Amino acid sequence: MSHGHGPPDVAIADANARWLGLHAWVNPFRAALSTSENLPVKHVAKQHPEWVLRFGKHLWIDPGEPAARAYVIGVITEIARRYAVDGVHLDDYFYPYPLKPGAATFPDDATWQRYGAKSGLSRADWRRENINDFVRATYHAVKAARPGARFGISPFGIWRPGVPPTTQAGLDAYGQLFADSRKWLAEGWVDYLAPQLYWSIEPAKQSCPVWLMWWRAQGNGRSGWPCIATDRIGWK
Repeated sequence: MSHGHGPPDVAIADANARWLGLHAWVNPFRAALSTSENLPVKHVAKQHPEWVLRFGKHLWIDPGEPAARAYVIGVITEIARRYAVDGVHLDDYFYPYPLKPGAATFPDDATWQRYGAKSGLSRADWRRENINDFVRATYHAVKAARPGARFGISPFGIWRPGVPPTTQAGLDAYGQLFADSRKWLAEGWVDYLAPQLYWSIEPAKQSCPVWLMWWRAQGNGRSGWPCIATDRIGWK
């Protein structure tokens, strides 16, 4: 248990004294920003190299490996148990963002052959189910560790191109990150979503308010707030 004097404890106390809640923000599967980093001996890439894949310049914990998912859930649960956080919040990185067109795809052939090929699912559906399983299990683990904490995710702002109909273009988070965030709301596996709506009001076809209203309509009684990048204000 926390002794109440570490940096997270100070941050939580100062936030709560100002009537603010403090949520722990976690990137669940990104192990390292660069393959050239000098990693400590207890880093997951050193302790369990069989779980970690190189993708572009990053090291990535493979979501297709059940033991790796359990490890990540354990880390998140430890945060919730050790610190009096008001919530736990996941970033939009599940399977990684694709590299430039024509570049290599995520190299999870080994885990696909071990687990996915016999599942009866397509590879895309298998990847989505890996993330669904992770989100569902993390929600219940956080609630067990700290019942009053809220569990939320900040997905990419577009669920799928063409939904809602005015959405013309953009990354397909469902098809490329294998993140079915609308399902997480419908199933009650999150307390809230904060979709990353990093767009302007105009043009109407790619409009922050249009997407916000769509996300709120998916809420199934659960909360939804826009995640806004203030550093982009004034961008064209």
